[in-house]
Amino acid sequence: MIKIKNLDDLLENNLKGKTVYLRADLNLPTINGKVTDTTRIKSILPTIRELKKNKCKIVILSHFGRPKGSYNKKMSLKHIIPKVEKVTRSKIYFSKDHSGINFQKLIKKIPDGSVVVMENTRFHKGEEKNFKYFAKDLAKNCDFFVNDAFSVAHRSHASVTGLTNYVPSFSGRSLEKEVITVSKFLSSKNKKKLAIIGGAKISTKINLINNLLKNVNAIVIGGAMANTFLLAQGKKIGKSLSEKTMIKTAKKIMSNASRKKCKIILPVDAVVASNLKKGGKFSEYNIDNIPDDGLILDIGKNSISIIDDEISKTKEVLWCGPLGLFEQSPFHVGTASVAKTLSKMTKNGKIVSVAGGGDTVAAISQSNYVNDFTYISTAGGAFLEMIAGQKLPGIEVLKK
Repeated sequence: MIKIKNLDDLLENNLKGKTVYLRADLNLPTINGKVTDTTRIKSILPTIRELKKNKCKIVILSHFGRPKGSYNKKMSLKHIIPKVEKVTRSKIYFSKDHSGINFQKLIKKIPDGSVVVMENTRFHKGEEKNFKYFAKDLAKNCDFFVNDAFSVAHRSHASVTGLTNYVPSFSGRSLEKEVITVSKFLSSKNKKKLAIIGGAKISTKINLINNLLKNVNAIVIGGAMANTFLLAQGKKIGKSLSEKTMIKTAKKIMSNASRKKCKIILPVDAVVASNLKKGGKFSEYNIDNIPDDGLILDIGKNSISIIDDEISKTKEVLWCGPLGLFEQSPFHVGTASVAKTLSKMTKNGKIVSVAGGGDTVAAISQSNYVNDFTYISTAGGAFLEMIAGQKLPGIEVLKK
């Protein structure tokens, strides 16, 4: 288990009147400038409440979009202040400066327990390049630093790792929970652990799969990724999406799995169409009978049954990646069915379920099972890298 400095360690200090920088992820999804999902704001609420209770002045640091080190009005965090105020039920101050006289005046005049949102950290070239001068400039008005943005923990940026060189640093409740959940799954000695890995490419998940081979006793592989494994077995997949350059890698993974006694479960049937047009014809085929002009777009009924059976025999499940073209009906059925099974088993106390990755979260949300899983990570890249056994810079600097 990874042990990091948390809010309990921070709260041993007298925080009244102190300035605490809180790294959050306010890179919220928007459509036409309007915020469409406030999950990331809600995730930092426990940390904000504890800090406010201890009468410190909270300065939230975050990025928004990819402005590449220069000011971009459309990517200003000023636009999301009303939404942050609504979710936190607090008056939120805004600072366009990250240091200097105006920033110092603002911090001095606001009451203890107040919250300030600082302008987009990525407007500064020193942020993503983690320049010392920028980290030092950020730190000079800061007494303590709290990182509650696990989604950027895999980035060695000034507002993630740079600050920790100059001020006492700790994890927030959301980041702490994420680290505990993932490391607990990986370090668990439970012999009944299952991973469900989907998505399009093996190339983006080689390290993840290889690390899981020694941590679980079975891996279900679905999505377009499974097509490459089927090719490695000599199967025909028609015109389906695959990575032909990764066939040797797929064979090696299966060989390693056999040696480590980890079962690899591939689709035995599939839902196939001749094109991606909505409302087009589709049929279900045994995996040995995929037509030459067919596109595999979802797993079939028998594959769903096999996965359900595997879930029923396990105690812990990690899910990362959809099992078909879930965004388009009727090719959402396989992913939705697995989400339903995991939901039911979790609610009945039969399994611990952990899910993560952008498309996985979107698929679970689409199926309305978000509140039924033991834990769902919204971190994306950081979640995948931690599952792959990689060291995350933002976590390493917070270790006890």
